Amino acid sequence: MRNSLFASLALLFYCTHGSILLAQEEFTLSYDGLERTYLLDLPDGEVSGLPLVLVLHGYVSSANIIRGYSGWSDVAENGEAVVCYPQGTSDDLGINHWNANLGISDTDDIGFLSSLVETLQEQYGLSSSCTFTCGMSNGGFMSYTLACERPDLFRAIGSVTGNMSAYDQVNCNPETALPTIHLHGTLDATVSYNQGVILDGPWSGGWGVENVMAYWTGLMGTTEVVEEAVPNTVLLDLSTVDFIRHFGAPGGQEFHHYRVNGGGHDWFGAWGNQDIDSTELIWEFFSAACEESTNSIASETPSTLLAKKVIRVMDLMGRTTEIEPNRLQLYLYSDGSVEKRIQLN
Repeated sequence: MRNSLFASLALLFYCTHGSILLAQEEFTLSYDGLERTYLLDLPDGEVSGLPLVLVLHGYVSSANIIRGYSGWSDVAENGEAVVCYPQGTSDDLGINHWNANLGISDTDDIGFLSSLVETLQEQYGLSSSCTFTCGMSNGGFMSYTLACERPDLFRAIGSVTGNMSAYDQVNCNPETALPTIHLHGTLDATVSYNQGVILDGPWSGGWGVENVMAYWTGLMGTTEVVEEAVPNTVLLDLSTVDFIRHFGAPGGQEFHHYRVNGGGHDWFGAWGNQDIDSTELIWEFFSAACEESTNSIASETPSTLLAKKVIRVMDLMGRTTEIEPNRLQLYLYSDGSVEKRIQLN
């Protein structure tokens, strides 16, 4: 499924001439007074018991577009999963979006996507224990929101160039910490690697990718981390990749991060960096998660509480600050965990 540099030319062809690959049928689901649409890749033959993967498009984009460039249709064609591409609605500016607790519309996308998952699971007899969500950019934001709001529905999530909304950074408190895979370029000019979206307004948020990683690995309770360079097989893309794996959580969860050094706002493998294939990596991660036991938030024992130390205090925008009484702040610990705390006078 690894794409070559030809994929970049194919994407350009798509942008100027139309879709590379179109779904044969568009389905609808009525939710909250709206007729919502989605595309579906169904493998030939029996699908009962197969995993379900939601693939969420980016801001401005569409279900057809992400289906065309991502390569997820190959997973369905190989009979490995049913792949669903939901269509977002218009935000307050009339732009296709996912309302990842962003406040840019009144659309209840948490409810719609939850209802869609439950409908497809029942209609096709799909596995309720192997359901996943991933997305590009705004679709990655939405996948994080679903991990915060509906961890009971999903086994793992994936984000390519996405992040957590400012609301989720402060309010995310799931009963279960889902395994997560996050791919991001260090030169992403749309969703900054270090600061999130660098704009005023509902998209803004101070957490960079490493802050997000620290937050989730803290919830998971991972105890080990390894970092290794991915072979730089394609020199012409002017970028390299490091793989960072957090593991050793009591519940078995892992956080996999692919840092694309010099990478932009890309679905890697389709365009941009060609050393990795985003869909291939995400599907391998999802498949492995299906084989693990049920995950849960790691419980802290008195010994671990005594061992860890505060290494950084941040405000809600992710900026380093001093401890300020009577103010909600984020405490980053030596074990990678992040805690929201208020120190009272």
